[in-house]
Amino acid sequence: AIRRSMKCSRTLSCGGIGLGPRVRDSIKKQATNTIMIFTFTYIICNLPHFVNMIVWIITMSLDCVGSCYPGPIYINPFMYWFSWNISEVLSVIVNMACNPLIYYFRISQYRQWVGEIKFWKKI
Repeated sequence: AIRRSMKCSRTLSCGGIGLGPRVRDSIKKQATNTIMIFTFTYIICNLPHFVNMIVWIITMSLDCVGSCYPGPIYINPFMYWFSWNISEVLSVIVNMACNPLIYYFRISQYRQWVGEIKFWKKI
């Protein structure tokens, strides 16, 4: 029983059993901050896609329904062909690249796990 409580005090797998109120509050605060960082990163990385969708909706909602697409903004070949690819694909790739970095810098168990990978020790 003593071993279990010691193990639980170092991890969140026990749901906070055996942890003092300060430690629980500290863990909750760190988790909240991490979730906020992930949310902020998601919004920033996908901002080009959101802007592109808003511009497309505004362009499509003009008086000429369907007949004036691509409209004044998408008449530029770059905007017409590449804006969707950049906003949908590149935004997702940048977000996916940021997530492991956030995990590494925010979660100590993740840093330990990365440090224990055998591949890194050979280099």
